Amino acid sequence: MAEGWRRYLEEESEHQWVAISGFFIFILLGGFALEATSDFVGADMVRVENQHEGALVLDIVYHGETGTYTALVYAPDAGYHMFTEFADGTVNEIYSPDAVDLGREVNFLTTIDDRVVFSSAPNAWIELQNGAMLTYQIQTNGEDFDVLNVVEHPDEGHTLLLTQEGQFSTVRGVVNLQSTSPMSTTSGVQWSDVAHLEGDVWVAIGHHIATAGAGGSSPATPERKPAIGFIAWDGTNQTPVLTSVSMMSGTFHSLVSTPEGAVVGGTETSYIIANDASIAALNAPSASTVMDTSGSVWFFGEQGATTIGEYTDGEYTVHTLTRPMPVEISAIAAQDTTLHLHGTDATGAPVQWSIDATANGSIESGRGFLNLLFLIAGAAVLGLMAVHAGRALTGSNQA
Repeated sequence: MAEGWRRYLEEESEHQWVAISGFFIFILLGGFALEATSDFVGADMVRVENQHEGALVLDIVYHGETGTYTALVYAPDAGYHMFTEFADGTVNEIYSPDAVDLGREVNFLTTIDDRVVFSSAPNAWIELQNGAMLTYQIQTNGEDFDVLNVVEHPDEGHTLLLTQEGQFSTVRGVVNLQSTSPMSTTSGVQWSDVAHLEGDVWVAIGHHIATAGAGGSSPATPERKPAIGFIAWDGTNQTPVLTSVSMMSGTFHSLVSTPEGAVVGGTETSYIIANDASIAALNAPSASTVMDTSGSVWFFGEQGATTIGEYTDGEYTVHTLTRPMPVEISAIAAQDTTLHLHGTDATGAPVQWSIDATANGSIESGRGFLNLLFLIAGAAVLGLMAVHAGRALTGSNQA
């Protein structure tokens, strides 16, 4: 046996070293190729042929059948338009300068259980259901306020409103279209968004403006600090109560509700809020955020950014773009696994940039294909080397 091994090594060493060297070169080349395709794929400028072609999209939600959306748009020569375009191309006009000219009065646009919800008049919100426009007029005690957002408890159906009341924003509960009193304490915070967490706990974001000259700040430009507040409201006619407020740094631009709680998007630091009302900082500075249908939250920077962030299952990943982000975002929304970013390009023209969130790392992407090819080729080379070595060893033993 020992003699056979000695003879085998003497006769085959040159060929074996050549094979090993070739395989080593193959690994190096494969590594360079994989690194070269590590940038995020699936992002492309879209040639807009929809109803909003040529107009700046101010707000948009995708809903119902794939391809259906409701949008608020603006064009200097056409004014404000709000409409729903269905998957088959038909358009249902909601507001336009030639008919009901209330587009500029729309405060927000969102969806609740695939119902399109918005507000364009005090003390009311409107829902689009099966082509019908239903107005929910809130009963108050002679008070007038603008509705800035409508949030429902996902299980109980309680409705909490974010409202603008004079110079201040606050929240109110709604029970059978009867409004509660506004939250009595706002802690000096201008609240900008609200979301439900779990049970009777809700979370709101906003900014606190310090008293002019307080803390050494300039009297002309009082210091602004972003704030996260937790609110208790049980869905009854009791007034919502602000239970705690935390001051942060930077500026908040968005609040995304997730199954595990919420994600706060910030220009310096973002935050993960769990259903138990705990707060964790996330090093994900951004200008816009959106959640896709799989539950991943995506972070986008300003126009020209070279990376985007993804928060999935408690892990944050930074993806490098193949080219700088070409759009200054004015509206962002998800449709299935596609993220649509609307805004303007470097010349100020309205554009749409869309991302397939599932393309990166798939077999269709360059990196995914090379991963597969590398595995197949590597397995084939190792297999051939093993077969050749086995045959050579068998032959030397027989000799």
